[in-house]
Formats: sequence, structure tokens, C-alpha cells
Amino acid sequence: KSKILLFKIDDNRDFYLLPGGRISFFEDSLETIKREMKEELGYDLDFELCSIQENFLVKDNKKIMQYSFCYKAIYNGDIKEEKFRCLDNDNQYFYWIDVAKIKDYKVVPKSIYKLINSAQLEHIIERDNID
Repeated sequence: KSKILLFKIDDNRDFYLLPGGRISFFEDSLETIKREMKEELGYDLDFELCSIQENFLVKDNKKIMQYSFCYKAIYNGDIKEEKFRCLDNDNQYFYWIDVAKIKDYKVVPKSIYKLINSAQLEHIIERDNID
């Protein structure tokens, strides 16, 4: 319970994200995170909702609204590799990061830093300009 799993696209991006994916039609957010973790990592985990996020940002002069449902899960298996490739995307890598060192990494959205140590359900609104 001392590490968090983040991913990075290997295209010279300088930031990390939480694992996740897009919701399919008629799929709820819990079904989505379970499916995505199975497809990308091969993990079957139990998840608990920890936040709903409303992210507003501008990127390349495009206004973006993103609604995220964040879930947490505990992985009790052995961590064999600190960095490993996504099962369904060769350009995506996962990293086990020490929670105590999370501030050493650029993670987006920034609210992730707050969520790591929060024990309650959070509703977060974040406005950012990343141009």
C-alpha cells in the first residue's frame, strides 16, 4: 500500500496519469474501470469510488471539459517490475511509484496529489490551461 500505479505515453510527454479509459455506450463507470484494468494490465480488482472530477482545460486553443470518475483498488499481488508495458498499447507504460515520492513526478490532473491521501469521497473541480 506504499505505491501508486501511474502511466505515461512514451511520446516525450512529461506527465503521468492514473490508469483508466473511456466509457463505452451502456457501460457504467465501475464496469469501465474493471474492463480497462483487465485489458491494459490483466488485473481483476475490486474498486471503490473515491472522487468525481470536473476538469476544464484549454489545450492547443481547444476548450475541453472532462468528467472523471476515479476509483481506488488495492493490488495485493507481487510487484515484479517497477515499469512495464501496457498489454494493449505498445506506446503506453505503467510505473509503480512510491507514494512518499509522488511530489517528484508531474501528475495530471493536479488533484491526484490530494486524492492519494484522502479517505473520503471527493468532488473536485479543476480549471487549468495547459497550452
